[in-house]
Amino acid sequence: MSIPTTLLWPKKTRSRQLFICFCFALLSIFPVFWSFYLGNGILTYSRHKDIMAGQSSFYNPWQYRILSPLIAEGGMWVYNHTVNKVFPIEGNHHFVIKNTSGPNEKRDSFLELLGNPDALKYFIVFIVFRFVEHFFIFFLAWRLWGAFVKSKWLLFFGLSFLSLAIGNAGDVADLAFNTYLDIIFYLLTANLIIYKWNPAWLLLITPLAALNRETGMLIPYLYFISLTDFSQLSVKTLNLRAIKFPPFKTWVFVGILYAIFFSIFIGLRIYYGYRPQQEWRVPAGWQMLKLNLFSPTGFKAYMELIGTFAVIPFIILYRFRYFPEILRKWFILIVPIWFGVHYLSVVAYQTRLFLVPIIIIFIPMMLWLVEKDVIQRNTVTNEST
Repeated sequence: MSIPTTLLWPKKTRSRQLFICFCFALLSIFPVFWSFYLGNGILTYSRHKDIMAGQSSFYNPWQYRILSPLIAEGGMWVYNHTVNKVFPIEGNHHFVIKNTSGPNEKRDSFLELLGNPDALKYFIVFIVFRFVEHFFIFFLAWRLWGAFVKSKWLLFFGLSFLSLAIGNAGDVADLAFNTYLDIIFYLLTANLIIYKWNPAWLLLITPLAALNRETGMLIPYLYFISLTDFSQLSVKTLNLRAIKFPPFKTWVFVGILYAIFFSIFIGLRIYYGYRPQQEWRVPAGWQMLKLNLFSPTGFKAYMELIGTFAVIPFIILYRFRYFPEILRKWFILIVPIWFGVHYLSVVAYQTRLFLVPIIIIFIPMMLWLVEKDVIQRNTVTNEST
């Protein structure tokens, strides 16, 4: 007896596209709301003003991450010459929020800022900027994960998890625009690699990443290792001759990308004036590593990481050898470097700093595992009947 079936995923129609955009928009709103709810978003205005004045409160590295502040300033210029011309905020805004829960320092600071027309306009720009960043992240993640997972409903589940992860990764963050631009640049690079887009796009992605954040340094490296064949390399023998490196032109291209990156990296520090990296709690290096591993601060980091990643990394390690080769390669050659550098240099409970590997590696691995398990179980069931 046959059971009539219909496709659960609708055919390509305008209504389907609108549904996807609607869901992306809702998922993009939540992390913005949560940043303000936690009181982190209210710090963005003063920190942005300090950076634009060349006197960031955390000069190295914040002062050198100039792309996001410039985009925000561009958004402010557009707002002042469009929306604010039609409906000027000055003299037309009134906020009355009754006190129902006693004194609250963050709330009072936020209300004071809302009484400042300049701050209010910036907050509108900031919220739109962060919303657009999230929307692009979800779109690019949908594209990337779709190369490994066929079920669109499973992709939606992954995006829902990601929205919660971004929302939970907001401790000590303000709105952290450069962190999310960093994710976008890595997602663009990962999609370029998987879908074999023209690598010349990296000549645009790399300088933008260098203007945005120093962690973009691994973008050319990600491209290079993706074209390197490690499949014949044995862990037991470690015969390095078994590695098949890409052709010479790839080496030259990656060398050009790094020349561009470091020219910008060094140029920014010359332009603004170099200052040694500032300490947060303890100096970077061994003391920071001990703080992150063996202290109450380290325990807080473990809990924040669980709140962001859940137990996905442990599941991946448990079934590691079954995953697609490209994802295993990215995991081995990216994740230890990413976590190692951050555990040595910053307080690890800022889990937004670990979103790049979770988005381009951890979640697609987990979704792939779920889908393959369902297919395998259905195959076994059909064969046994």
